[in-house]
Amino acid sequence: MKWNEIHGETQSYQPNNNAQLDLSAILGTWINSSEKTEWIKKYTITQEGDRVFINVYGANSPEDWGKVEVTTFVDNLGQTAFHAQYNLDGVEPLLAANMNKGLCVVAAFIKFKDGDRPNFLCREFYYKVE
Repeated sequence: MKWNEIHGETQSYQPNNNAQLDLSAILGTWINSSEKTEWIKKYTITQEGDRVFINVYGANSPEDWGKVEVTTFVDNLGQTAFHAQYNLDGVEPLLAANMNKGLCVVAAFIKFKDGDRPNFLCREFYYKVE
């Protein structure tokens, strides 16, 4: 049995080899849709030449995670996605994000350096501030 017979037809996007990724969808300031978050309150994404950076602001210490470079992707629907890696005191967050209906879904894979707590996955939704 084929995949589409089980799951239905799926839309597939194949990027053109000469196409440039449109970063406008992810650039700017993004606010967490949950005011009660314990992780990321907001973040900004900027472009400097060919490089793209994220600066994350946490709900707890440290509040300013600093600026790191992101790697951008295009998903199977042609939407922009990205990932970034931080190395903070006590934790190593890996952020993986994709766009969905105007929101940015960020999955933060939190690795605790002390080993006293299990690693943690936090998935939250962000809206863009114009």
